[in-house]
Amino acid sequence: MDRWLCAALFGYSLSFFFSKQLVLAQWLWLAIFVALTAIGLTWWLDWRQRSLMLVLGCVLCGIAWGTGNAYLHFQRQLPPHLWQQTLPIVVDITEITQIGEQYWRVEGTLVSAANEYTPKQPQLRLNWYEPPAQLEPPQAGTRWQFLARLKAPQGVRNDGSFLYHRYLVSRQIHGLGSIRNGFYVSGEASWRQLLFERLQPLAPHLRQFGVLLALIMGERQALTFDQWQMYQRTGLAHLIAISGLHLSLVAGGVLFASHSLGRYAARSRRRREQLNSWQVGVLIALVAALGYAALAGFATATLRAFAMFAVVIVHKHYAIHTPMSRVLLRSIGVVVLFEPFAWLQPGFWLSVTAVATIMLMHWRWPQIHGRWRALRELWRLELVLTLLMWPLTAMLFGGLPVLAPLTNLVVVPIIAMWVLPLSLFAMLAALCNSLAIAGGLLWLAEQPLNLLQPILRYLGSATWQWLPSTVTGPVLLIGLLVVVWLWPWRWRWKFSLSAALVLSLLVIQQLTRQRSDLILHILDVDQGSAMVLQQGATALLIDTGANWELGGNMAERVIIPFLQHHQLTPEVAFVSHTDNDHNGGVALLKQLYPRVRWFGSGTGSPCVAGQSGQWKKAHWQVLHPRTVTDNSNNDDSCVLLLTINDTRVLLPGDITKGAERQLLAHAANVKADILVLPHHGSNSSSEGYFLSGVAPQHAIASRGRNNAYGMVAEPVKQRLRQRNISLLDTALGGQLSISFQAGSYEIEQPWAGRHRAWFDADN
Repeated sequence: MDRWLCAALFGYSLSFFFSKQLVLAQWLWLAIFVALTAIGLTWWLDWRQRSLMLVLGCVLCGIAWGTGNAYLHFQRQLPPHLWQQTLPIVVDITEITQIGEQYWRVEGTLVSAANEYTPKQPQLRLNWYEPPAQLEPPQAGTRWQFLARLKAPQGVRNDGSFLYHRYLVSRQIHGLGSIRNGFYVSGEASWRQLLFERLQPLAPHLRQFGVLLALIMGERQALTFDQWQMYQRTGLAHLIAISGLHLSLVAGGVLFASHSLGRYAARSRRRREQLNSWQVGVLIALVAALGYAALAGFATATLRAFAMFAVVIVHKHYAIHTPMSRVLLRSIGVVVLFEPFAWLQPGFWLSVTAVATIMLMHWRWPQIHGRWRALRELWRLELVLTLLMWPLTAMLFGGLPVLAPLTNLVVVPIIAMWVLPLSLFAMLAALCNSLAIAGGLLWLAEQPLNLLQPILRYLGSATWQWLPSTVTGPVLLIGLLVVVWLWPWRWRWKFSLSAALVLSLLVIQQLTRQRSDLILHILDVDQGSAMVLQQGATALLIDTGANWELGGNMAERVIIPFLQHHQLTPEVAFVSHTDNDHNGGVALLKQLYPRVRWFGSGTGSPCVAGQSGQWKKAHWQVLHPRTVTDNSNNDDSCVLLLTINDTRVLLPGDITKGAERQLLAHAANVKADILVLPHHGSNSSSEGYFLSGVAPQHAIASRGRNNAYGMVAEPVKQRLRQRNISLLDTALGGQLSISFQAGSYEIEQPWAGRHRAWFDADN
C-alpha cells in the first residue's frame, strides 16, 4: 500500500509543474482514463506486470487529484465580467472579521451578485476602509449585503517579494474587493464568533492578549506588528500558530488525565479488566484534539496538524508496528486528501521538515544517558531542528535567528506547561460565562511572557542575533552544508567539504559584485512606479512606489525585499515627482540607506533639464522640466533618458500631452528603443505625435491590474498598435527585467504566468 501511496504522491507532485487551465483539464481527463485503463488491465496480466500497472495507475490518480482540484479552483474563480464593477453582492460571512485601524477585512462566500445567484459560490476577501463608526463588524455565520467593487485575485510579483497570488490559491480565495457600504441581512453569529467577542473585554487588562488569543483560537489579529516580528526574529513564531505541537500537548494532557481517572475509577482487578482505559483515553484525546482544531476554525495549519496527529493516534491505537517514515508518508497522504493545495503552503513544508527531523534523530543518533538527560535531549533536538530548517527559514523569512535553539529551550516548556493549559482553562471558563475566572486565569498565564518580553524584544532587535540570507548565501548551498554535517562520514570529510562550500560561497559573492552587465528592473508595485538599475552589487533607483495612509508602503513590501534578494546597495536615486505612487517609499529608503544621493521632488538635488551624469556604464540625462521646480505636478515630472550600450530608455514619469509637446517643441532628442508609458498608460498622455517622435520598439506599462482608472487606456493601445510598438505590462506577469549587452538588449518577465506553473497563472 505504501508503494502505491508513494506513486500517488509522486503524481500529485507532478501536477504542480503543469501550466495553464486548458492543459489542466486535458491532463485531468487523460489521467482518469489512463488510470482506469491501467487498473482494469491488471486482471489479465501476470503479477509483475500487474504491480507495474498498479503503480502507473496510482501515479495517474495522483495527477488527476492535483489537476482536478486546480481545475475546480479556476472554475470557481470570480467571473471576469464582474471585475472592476461596483455592484450589490450578498455574502455569507465565514471567518471572524479582521479589525484593523480604520479598516475591516471580511471573508465569505459570494451568494449573489447584481441580484443574480452565483451557483459556483466563490470565496471572497473584501476590505472595508473607514467603515461607519456606529456599525458593528460583520459576524461569522451571518449574511450581509454589500455594495462592493470586485477585483481579480492578484498580487504583485517580484523577486524576493511575498507572492500574494500564491497565498490566495493556497487559501482557495477566488476574488478580492473593496466594500463601499453594507448592511446585515440574516443569520446568527457562530459559536467561535461569540467566544471571540466574549473575550474582547479582557483585552485592555492583558499585555499579552494577542498571544493568548492566538493560542486559544488561532486568531492573530490582536498581535501587534512588533510582537509578531519579535517572535519571528527569535525563532518562536511557531508557538503562536496552532500546530501539531499544540494539538499534541492538548491530546497528551487529556490522555494522561483520562488514564489517571480510569485507574482511579477501576481500583479492583475486575473493573480494570472490564475497562480499557487506554482505548477510552485515546478516543477522548482524539475528540479533544478535534475540538481544539474546531476552536481554531479548522484553519489550514490546524487541519493539517490534526490530520497528521490522527494518523499517529490510529497507528498507536491499533498497535500497527511500522517504521516512523511510513507513518509520516501516510500522514502526508491524509493531509493532501483534505488539503489539496498543501504543497503551496510554507507551513506544510515546515511541519514535514520538523517531523522528519525528529524521526531522523530517533533513527540516526543514540539516546542520551546520565544526568539532565531530558534537558540535554531537548537541547539537541532544538539544535538539530534549527540546523535542518535553516534552508527553509532562510527562504521563507529571509534569515535565521542564531539563538533560536536557546530561546526555544527556554520558552517552549513555559508555553507547554503553563501558558497553554491556563489559556485553555480560561477558554472553558469563558464558554461557561465566568468571565472573571477567565480573566484571572489569563492574567496568570501571561506573567511568564511579561517577564520574558524585554529579553525577547532585545534579541529580536539585535542585528547580531539575526543572520540574514544575504549573508548566509543561496539556499542551495545552505542545504548542501546541512547534508554534509548530517551524512554519516568521517569528521575530516565534514570539515573539508564545509570549507569547500564556504569558499564557493565567497567566490560566488565576489563574482556577483564584479559583474559588469547592467539590468534594468521595472518592478510590479501595483498602481505606481519603481525601477532598479543594477550593476554588480550596486543599484540606481528611480521612483519608490506608493505609501498607504493605513500603514505600509511599496518600499517595505517590494523594493527593499528585491534589493536584499539580489544583495544590492543603492547609490543614486531619482524621484520623478511628488505624487504618492512615485514618492511613497522615500522616507523609509532614506532611513535604511542614508548614503544614497537623491535627485528630484525635494528629496535632494533638483531635477532639471540639462543635468547629466554617468553611473557605472549607464549615462543618464534629464530632459524635463526646463526650470527648477519641486516636481509637484505631473507635467513637472523629471523625465530621464538612460543610455546603456547604445540602447536608449526613456522614463517620462507622469507627464501629460502638454509636457510631451514641450519636449518635442524644444527639439529634445527623445528617440528611444524602450519607452515606459507616461502616466501608467493614461489617455491624457502618449499622444500620437509623441509616440512617433520617440519611435520605440517596446512600450512598458507600470500599472496595477485592479486600478480604477482604466489604464492602459484603449486609445493608447490603438496608437501603439498603429505604430507596431509592442506593449509589455507589469500588471500581466509582474516584474520586467531588461538585460543590456553590447549593441542589444533582452526583455524578460520572470514571473509571467505563461512561463510558470498553473498557480502562477495570470487571471
